[in-house]
Amino acid sequence: MRIAVDLHSHSGYAGGVGQIELSQVSHSMKLKGIDIFGTGDCLFPPRTQELQQQLQPCEEGCFALPGDSSRFILQTEVIFSTKISGYKNKIIAHHIILFPNFSAVHKMQNLLTKWGMKNTIGRPFITSDSVKKLQTQLEDIAAIDPLVEIIPAHVMTPDGILGSKNNLLTMQQFYRDFLPNIRIIETGLSADPKMLETIPDLAELTFISNSDCHSAALNRIGREFTVVEANEINYKSLIEALRANKIVFTAEFNPSEGRYFQTGHRANRKGHDGENYLPEIHTSKCPICGKKIIPGVQERCYSLQGNCIIPRHRNYRHLIPLVEVIAHSVGVKSVKSKKVIGIFNKLLQVYSSELELWCSKTIKGDLSGLVPPTTISQIMAVQKGNFRFEPPGYDGLYGKLQIFS
Repeated sequence: MRIAVDLHSHSGYAGGVGQIELSQVSHSMKLKGIDIFGTGDCLFPPRTQELQQQLQPCEEGCFALPGDSSRFILQTEVIFSTKISGYKNKIIAHHIILFPNFSAVHKMQNLLTKWGMKNTIGRPFITSDSVKKLQTQLEDIAAIDPLVEIIPAHVMTPDGILGSKNNLLTMQQFYRDFLPNIRIIETGLSADPKMLETIPDLAELTFISNSDCHSAALNRIGREFTVVEANEINYKSLIEALRANKIVFTAEFNPSEGRYFQTGHRANRKGHDGENYLPEIHTSKCPICGKKIIPGVQERCYSLQGNCIIPRHRNYRHLIPLVEVIAHSVGVKSVKSKKVIGIFNKLLQVYSSELELWCSKTIKGDLSGLVPPTTISQIMAVQKGNFRFEPPGYDGLYGKLQIFS
């Protein structure tokens, strides 16, 4: 059974957005074709209470709104930090944690209290003063339930485990003896399997893609997702399939769209006076503002690649959220405009979901009476990979889309 999953999200408690209703999320899931979605922020007590009040248990480890077909699993993002010998600054790494039930969530909350960690934001920090203490914390979390899964999030972005802020040489430096329990990694918006599979630490792990969204908008939910071959739709079957690397394909941003793809400084930084800086070769200091430049994901991947790794050639596709393609095709800036949503809805009169559209090898039937010809041609161009982002994403800015139809 093929299941489309998006297992990394945030609620309004994580900041940056207002409150996000689960009913809105469910509606967008159906339009996008996502079967199972990570709740986001399930450790934060107000969010835990909200989820318990609104969701009902259905298949083992899965939850749903009453009478609804969309499935949720309990998920949060956690930030671990620790001191490592030889590194001046603390090593900080973002992780996704998946839980099989609310009992496991409550046990994790008790651990946070036991460790004296604040649980006052959607994405809690778990600190330690040594790698040995960090390893104990990770082991205690894993001991909550055999089906709790700890997944390094967006591994190559600056705040990822192998990101440029940490500048680690191997994941073993961080995880030590806990490393065999790391079986899955999230590629992140600024990287894809081709970039990651030649890095020795990652070569044999399961790669998944998730939206990491802070919104129920159609250009956020399912902007990256994973299609898994599982025996059933339930939490245990999903975790077993992920651990066994039963990935049909991942849907990825073209990495150059991601906000941390290329090394550089954006024009609106202090001291830049409207001038951006995108170096062609490595430099540690910006010649315009004089401040340190954090290497982008592309540069960081190059620095960690090994020479003897045989790539697995994982299946993946570079996709663009459909509303972004529609907006580009009709020259509209807002993906939420009535014109864009109107065309999107007309396309979904023909396709059951956006996922079905992107997986179709040919355009279904005659769409000429439903949507503008430019939209049809640009959808076909994206299906064939005829697009790019120029300039690419860098320093927190998304890449600028260009479609060649």
